[in-house]
Amino acid sequence: MTSFSTEHELLSAIKGQKILVFGDLMLDEYLFGEVNRISPEAPVPVVRVTGERWVLGGAANVASNLRALGAEPLVVGVIGDDQAGERIKKIFSDQELNSDGLVVDSSQPTIIKTRVIGQHQQMIRIDREEIGRPHSNAMDMLQNQIQKYLGNSVAVIVSDYAKGTVCQQAIETIREGSKKRQIPWVVDPKPDNVNLYHGASALTPNTKELSELTKQPIRTDDEMIAASSWLVSKLGLAGLLVTRSEKGVALVVPEKDKPSVWTISTQAREVFDVSGAGDTVISTFTAALAAKASWLQAAKLANAAAGVVVGKMGTASTSPQEILDRLSSGV
Repeated sequence: MTSFSTEHELLSAIKGQKILVFGDLMLDEYLFGEVNRISPEAPVPVVRVTGERWVLGGAANVASNLRALGAEPLVVGVIGDDQAGERIKKIFSDQELNSDGLVVDSSQPTIIKTRVIGQHQQMIRIDREEIGRPHSNAMDMLQNQIQKYLGNSVAVIVSDYAKGTVCQQAIETIREGSKKRQIPWVVDPKPDNVNLYHGASALTPNTKELSELTKQPIRTDDEMIAASSWLVSKLGLAGLLVTRSEKGVALVVPEKDKPSVWTISTQAREVFDVSGAGDTVISTFTAALAAKASWLQAAKLANAAAGVVVGKMGTASTSPQEILDRLSSGV
């Protein structure tokens, strides 16, 4: 662990860190348009599309965030043998992301999330997906890529959207490989897969996910701390970073007698779009841990990064300079 005197020093140390990213890859599609009338067919607005945009989503957005920070993501995940899969590979190329770990599985389509934006507001989201484990051949290829990249990585991110890619077989490989190399592995969790995460370095749930993971109500800070402490103990975690929307984040680290808890608030500001904010948090937090920052320094940096992206439209990432500007404004 290194004590960085400034955030600028920490962000500089993140550059070039190789981080394995494993999870559910998605393509986020945005349709922008004007709304001037109600449909005569049903009481719904008519959106005249004036533009469209495609960006990386899910675990692919985690990789995009890491690249924006200057880290080197090593991505492993599944895409379909379809136009959306080709589009993901094209975006990888445009962002200078390594696509060698993208496994094509012709048995499933690439996951697409389409958001329709009218008058600068999201009106509807359309999901195209088939949830399920990859084909056995694709799973073998994923395992090979994980093992290959683990040898060069200084940290691991598991981006679990409960679409089927994250499974026991893959997690056991990550758990054993991370323990052998003594590197952190951090999970963005889904409640249905809670039993997969035993021995992880940390989880980064939001408040709702924490409640579902622990089956405990979370209405107060005390209930949040109690649920966090229970989950840390149950899964043998080294810590937990809870994202709390406009309240910022809470970091819970186990100690001998009682856990150490830090609540890190964020400035009150207009939240434009929370899409992908969790991806930004886990990317920044893990990248900082990979650079040997303290848990508290990593959490503060992640909180600042999230404060930047929620002010942007759609799934987004943030640069080191934007984070520094955010911190200098008094986050």
